[in-house]
Amino acid sequence: MYSCVSLRLTASHLGSICVDQLVDSLSLLSDTQGLADRARAEGYLFLPGLLGANRILGVREAILAELADSGWLAPNTNPKDAVATPGMKLVEPEPAFMQVYDKLQCIESFHALAHAEPILSTLKSVVGEEVVPHARNIARVIFPHNEKFTTPAHQDYVHIQGTEDTWTAWIPLGDCPSELGGLAVLQGSHKCGVLPTESAYGAGGLGINTSELAFKWRTTDFRAGDVLLFHSLTVHMGLPNRTAKTVRLSVDYRYQGRSQPVVESSFLPHHGRLGWDDIYAGWSSTQYQYYWRNLPLLVEPWLQENRLPRPAR
Repeated sequence: MYSCVSLRLTASHLGSICVDQLVDSLSLLSDTQGLADRARAEGYLFLPGLLGANRILGVREAILAELADSGWLAPNTNPKDAVATPGMKLVEPEPAFMQVYDKLQCIESFHALAHAEPILSTLKSVVGEEVVPHARNIARVIFPHNEKFTTPAHQDYVHIQGTEDTWTAWIPLGDCPSELGGLAVLQGSHKCGVLPTESAYGAGGLGINTSELAFKWRTTDFRAGDVLLFHSLTVHMGLPNRTAKTVRLSVDYRYQGRSQPVVESSFLPHHGRLGWDDIYAGWSSTQYQYYWRNLPLLVEPWLQENRLPRPAR
């Protein structure tokens, strides 16, 4: 059972904040209208155990194998324990990080997970039509003792563009108690529209000042198989990895209705260092290769001005 005890977290980019527990929406899966209503009202859906833990752990083990081979995990430890090499604090887009990240982008099971039927069917209920997963899948490798680079509070829309009605699936690759650094969402913040941004450390490089937003932060101690879905305008943030030595692994996948506008970059590899032919080279199946090419997608241009910091007026 998930506890209902509020948490108090201190992050260098936020100060001290009170964080309540995420609301479990798993019971609404059989109630299409109720599920859609909650998603629209709260801007997120927390679905504990939506995916099988074994499938999640399979992706985790594939990623950890690459990290171990690259020297990111401590010698003489079991890779399944994700014990970081002492002193290792790499972050994207540092060259040493990106060299290993390229290997993660080639893992077939990592990309296949984005097509999990429970996610697709849930989001079909939310957006009211068949959904298409974006191909720009993201793996997160978060080392301990590196709080400065914790992902700041932000909205995904400025990075994704296309339709605002895009949804992210954040999935921890293994159990993720709060001390390991999960994710928190600002409930209801999607109703504020696109918010002013400022330059910040951490993934994406843009943050939002949330001190004047009268909404509740919510998170939980996540477990393998849990899925957190949230709207592209829902403000969310990474939580610092405060373990002594454990690496936190998670993935970000994005989805939208097939009739809605999308930018071309949503179907390019994350960071664009590799081409799809490079990524697909070692795959055993073609099922999820170039799956978007035969879809009648409404492609619109990327607007760089939407990506730049936009001060409050």
